[in-house]
Amino acid sequence: MLYHPDKHRDPELKSQAERLFNLVHQAYEVLSDPQTRAIYDIYGKRGLEMEGWEVVERRRTPAEIREEFERLQREREERRLQQRTNPKGTISVGVDATDLFDRYDEEYEDVSGSGFPQIEINKMHISQSIEAPLTATDTAILSGSLSTQNGNGGGSVNFLLPSAVFYATVGPLVVYFAMHRLIIKPYLRRAWWGPDHVILVLWQVRLMQESVRRIIEAEESRMGLIIVNAWYGKFVNDKSRKSEKVKVIDVTVPLQCLVKDSKLILTEASKAGLPGFYDPCVGEEKNLKVLYQFRGVLHQVMVLDSEALRIPKQSHRIDTDG
Repeated sequence: MLYHPDKHRDPELKSQAERLFNLVHQAYEVLSDPQTRAIYDIYGKRGLEMEGWEVVERRRTPAEIREEFERLQREREERRLQQRTNPKGTISVGVDATDLFDRYDEEYEDVSGSGFPQIEINKMHISQSIEAPLTATDTAILSGSLSTQNGNGGGSVNFLLPSAVFYATVGPLVVYFAMHRLIIKPYLRRAWWGPDHVILVLWQVRLMQESVRRIIEAEESRMGLIIVNAWYGKFVNDKSRKSEKVKVIDVTVPLQCLVKDSKLILTEASKAGLPGFYDPCVGEEKNLKVLYQFRGVLHQVMVLDSEALRIPKQSHRIDTDG
């Protein structure tokens, strides 16, 4: 009654009385309830602050209350640890269902297994990270990842201190771009894609001629896949850039050499590394353009350098009706 707000008219005294009255009210609610009083008697105020008591069965003995408190405390510590470590994980899977959504309606009997659409898992990526607080301002991050694509895989484990991120990223990036412009790029132009390498590729193409001749004969006998023309490099389609030099190479023979059972499949990687290919314009955006014949009908497709390609596809068919 002493602290009841209605007994005080002075605004300052009324405010203080209200605060004290609320504290007395909270104490009365705890001590007038047998369960909360038992918890308070054993663990004090910190026991009352533990989450989970609202679902605990009432009328328990002090020993049962102590056991329940320890269980709730363990659960709270686990939640706090999870919040502090902030575990994160991702799993992604790439599925190639091209045959299911883009295939010919007719059955191609000459190709074994062509009656059923092929669905393949061609890539998978798994990553996981946790955080470990070191001080009030610094947190260590431990992360790892595992990737696999088209039969090749790799992984990494990283340990990071955010306070050092600036020094660990800005500096190396500046050094990288400087080295790429002043050292790496000139070296690629001079050494890897120099005249000697081009000559080697031309020899590869010449050595493919006999194999390509046999492949074409086999494909023609069953009206299969014939590469009519194929070009790789930089294409200029914009009329405003007509003055730019087109830098492409003929890769008809190398692509035909890769045809197997009336199919050509290229994975997500630069085409410059394929047998019979070389980079005609280092450092510039490139495409692969293919004109091919399948079942006597012309098809055409253009893809980016690192884009996967699978032919034949019905969507590549050239509409001759218009």
